[in-house]
Amino acid sequence: MKHLGSMVLLAASLAGCGQEQPPGVYNVSMADAYQKLLASEMPDMVFRRQCGILLHVNPTGLGGQQVTWHVTSSGEDVVEFTAALTAISETQTKVEVKMPADPAGGEVYDGDKFYRRPAFNQPLRPAVEEQVSAILENRPFDIDRVGPGRDSVCNVQRSGLETGERFRVDDPREPN
Repeated sequence: MKHLGSMVLLAASLAGCGQEQPPGVYNVSMADAYQKLLASEMPDMVFRRQCGILLHVNPTGLGGQQVTWHVTSSGEDVVEFTAALTAISETQTKVEVKMPADPAGGEVYDGDKFYRRPAFNQPLRPAVEEQVSAILENRPFDIDRVGPGRDSVCNVQRSGLETGERFRVDDPREPN
């Protein structure tokens, strides 16, 4: 009987080993998560998803509870997104990515919008979520976790950049 009790306890403890964490929960304290996110200008995401216009990303923090990245180009605000942090325990933090609402419905850069001079290939949310995860999991940004972009204007601009053609967010040329 004593042996059976040990086996039941072992089975119960092993049952939890294969469980994944809920989405957006990371094994890092809230203070560490805040500091890591605040220190990042999201270079991997910007490099992999930007559309060929020069972007500047400036992270700002609020009370150790959220980090907002302000993206500008040619001196103009382009987009911003926020990571809101909630302590689950001393060693776990939940992060919720918040994207601004679009006046036309949905959220900005959700994959359903047309931007004359897009800053990022759409949809943007999965790329932001992947960059946050990569930072908090201490691993490289994985573009395969994001999926393909769906913004044809972005693809034209990015191809132009690769051949030496430069675009600006305020570029007067018509997008192709």
